[in-house]
Amino acid sequence: MDEEPVKDDRISGRGLLTVPDAAWELAVERAAVIGPLAESSTGGYAVDQAATKLGISRERVYFLIRLWRGGQGAVSDLAPGRSSGGRGGARLPVEVETIVREVIRKHYLTRQRKTIAAVHREIIRMCRLRGLPAPSRGAVRRRIAMLDPRTETVGREGREAARPLQSAGGDAPAIVEVLEQVQIDHTVVDLIVVDEQHRLPIGRPYVTVAIDVRSRSIVGLVITLEAPSALSVGLCLAHMLTDKRASLERLGVEVTWPMSGKPRELYLDNASEFKSEALRRGCQEHGIELNYRPPGRPHYGGIIERVIGTLMEMVHELPGTTFSNSAQRGSYDSDARAVLTVTELEKWLTLAVSSYHGQVHGTTRQTPLGLWTGV
Repeated sequence: MDEEPVKDDRISGRGLLTVPDAAWELAVERAAVIGPLAESSTGGYAVDQAATKLGISRERVYFLIRLWRGGQGAVSDLAPGRSSGGRGGARLPVEVETIVREVIRKHYLTRQRKTIAAVHREIIRMCRLRGLPAPSRGAVRRRIAMLDPRTETVGREGREAARPLQSAGGDAPAIVEVLEQVQIDHTVVDLIVVDEQHRLPIGRPYVTVAIDVRSRSIVGLVITLEAPSALSVGLCLAHMLTDKRASLERLGVEVTWPMSGKPRELYLDNASEFKSEALRRGCQEHGIELNYRPPGRPHYGGIIERVIGTLMEMVHELPGTTFSNSAQRGSYDSDARAVLTVTELEKWLTLAVSSYHGQVHGTTRQTPLGLWTGV
């Protein structure tokens, strides 16, 4: 039993010899700062100090902390150009690495939004032209995963789409844990609902949604016929804080919705229902920080607004939809086609949320459920 660690050390030692001297020295410098930080505090002041000492951004510090915690807690975890290991995880020849970087820049970071599979095919073609060994798709995927999120979003979706990833100081908001920040917003649902008794149209309901920024999970959702108010915000908070198994049983829906808990911070727009004394005192009572978007900077709520937009796109497939505007609706008679009650819409949205939680998110490149559970 004593021999196995020695064997592992020898294998690891041979791999360390492939790291160039300059890269290794940089890794040693990083480890001296990141190691203690990762084992203790990742608060703002400590991260600022680390960023200044290493001459990198706050976002990069958090990225290195994740590498350290996700690795073996060793200097090699922070060596530039090192991947996470496994199949395709070996260091590629310099010529191949150059081709991979160039193809990613020219073919992946574009508004055409080519898939990883298409990028990999182009890399194979370029490598064959030069008589070089082609990397696996996994190796390409890992290098794409190492891209700066804002750089990737700017390249594939444009600068406007990347604005929610940038804070007032210019650095990406460093949200690294679930329930560290939750955003809440409302919208009127693009659907006419009917009453329970006569099944006649009664108008468009409102939905209030809470999303966990780190995992992009929907942690709270409530539907009301009344316009957004302090009450609908309170109902959404209650849904977020409590175990959802009871509400799933009430709706007769057999899905999993494990997201619940108390957030560290609520991030809201400046609507009056978010400025109520009841909400302020309730958050103070339970130790929840309350923060608001900067006035005149609506893009700071981009994360929650995109999720609500995704849900409304799904609603457009339901009978009785009003679509997003009259031009899209055309001659479609929403009132005549309406068939769902509020309860039935709630049941449908619950199923839609479950489906959303199992889909890979474009920014995080993981499913919300996977990020929430750590799987």
